[in-house]
Amino acid sequence: MGDSICIKGAKAICSAVGENPKEIVRLVREKGLPAWKRENRGSWRALPEDLSRWMRDQRNRHIDPGCCDDLRL
Repeated sequence: MGDSICIKGAKAICSAVGENPKEIVRLVREKGLPAWKRENRGSWRALPEDLSRWMRDQRNRHIDPGCCDDLRL
């Protein structure tokens, strides 16, 4: 995700988390993807550290609790 302060655009945000940019609205609404539009218009924006946290939460939610305990952060 680099050293940028903010990731801008559905394509860049979804690329950073391995998702389809066409799904960004659903991901934000249903899956809690931490992205927003300023005043509900313009480009999507996200903070890299928020996306990292979201990815860790997604991973932890889908890892079998009995396996791979050493992989959890």
